[in-house]
Amino acid sequence: MSRYSIRKAREQDCAEVARLASQLGYPASDEAMRLRLRRLLASSSDVVFVAGTHGGLVGWIHAVLSQALESDFRVEIAGLVVDERFLRKGVGRGLVERVEKWAIGRGVKQTVVRCRTTRAGAHQFYESIRYSRAKMQIVFRKSLAQRPNTAQVQNATAL
Repeated sequence: MSRYSIRKAREQDCAEVARLASQLGYPASDEAMRLRLRRLLASSSDVVFVAGTHGGLVGWIHAVLSQALESDFRVEIAGLVVDERFLRKGVGRGLVERVEKWAIGRGVKQTVVRCRTTRAGAHQFYESIRYSRAKMQIVFRKSLAQRPNTAQVQNATAL
């Protein structure tokens, strides 16, 4: 296997990050990914690391500091993807270890990751690096429509 290195992501990585996100089933344009990365890179609560070889990026991980009222301060792995050609070659493990080191440096004592129930390979991966199943969940989602401001409503009713 080609050797890889891990570093913090940069805005210029957006095309490669988008390519890898598509492999996981989350397609995004380069520009959409650029905006997302820009927001995350400016956040003091988020970190994105990338794994790369001389041929380009082979994986990325996004983690976020999380404080819920009902639980201890922790880091949540929000996303992890490894290029299909580099699965089972230590890239995912290396990225997770890098996040764990980042978390420890911030005084965090626990990491957590949520994983889609259909991703049996990911479940096996996390269990192989000593993550244990904590609970099953159902995720609910709601799209929020933009509410027009008062001036827009007044202009629309005047027509």
